[in-house]
Amino acid sequence: MGIFHRVLHRFSQHALLPGHSDSPENNTNKRLLAQINRYASLIRLQDERQLVEVIIGEHADSFQSMIVGVDLYNQQLIVDEFSPRIQNPADLAGQTVVVRHQNNQQMLKVTSEVLEWDATTHSITLNLPEQVKYQPRRQQTRVSVMNTNPLSAVVDPTYGAPWHAGIDNISLGGARILVMGDLRSHLHKNKPLRKCNITLENKQTISCRGKVKAFSYHSRPFRRTEISIKFESMENEDLFKLEDFIEQLSMA
Repeated sequence: MGIFHRVLHRFSQHALLPGHSDSPENNTNKRLLAQINRYASLIRLQDERQLVEVIIGEHADSFQSMIVGVDLYNQQLIVDEFSPRIQNPADLAGQTVVVRHQNNQQMLKVTSEVLEWDATTHSITLNLPEQVKYQPRRQQTRVSVMNTNPLSAVVDPTYGAPWHAGIDNISLGGARILVMGDLRSHLHKNKPLRKCNITLENKQTISCRGKVKAFSYHSRPFRRTEISIKFESMENEDLFKLEDFIEQLSMA
């Protein structure tokens, strides 16, 4: 039996002592049991030593960590040092971070403030958030366009020549594009894209900024780099155009 199950079993058994329902000990046990239930997801992740994703403000990359403590008394969440390591972790104090964990189609996402870095234990202390629960990941309709409705795109990275690409599939949130050749040396996760111009049917064009979320290289049947990009800062007018285009393809 893991830590979480042992603690929950202990306090559920003793939350109410017979004949002393309003005793100070009972009230303390009931409050603690409510706290354990509220933060059960975090306690379970600690118990099972699950990796979590940590995003620091507007930092380009995300990090991996583990929850090493859920301090209910001090209302603190303690996580292990980030991987890959960052320089001067003490400078994180006061910054806002997002801790995420995906379980099938459910996403746990909590936002917290960094309190301090402990150089002795190599851990980072965060404020314990008020609400913690898994929620369904937002699902957006994604349509394949490579074979039926070929689309083209011109993507401008922050540096270097534009990428002339075909589009494999597309949704309101992003697209998977195909670029001839091997671009792996020019890519990394969360690489910002200065501009993404996509030509829809009827020569309509939409434009936005973007971010690289994943990529892979394939040599057959032709040399190409497949890049998953996330759309960012798209104007409402272009968003409506894309929404209409996806809806029409979904109904076809």
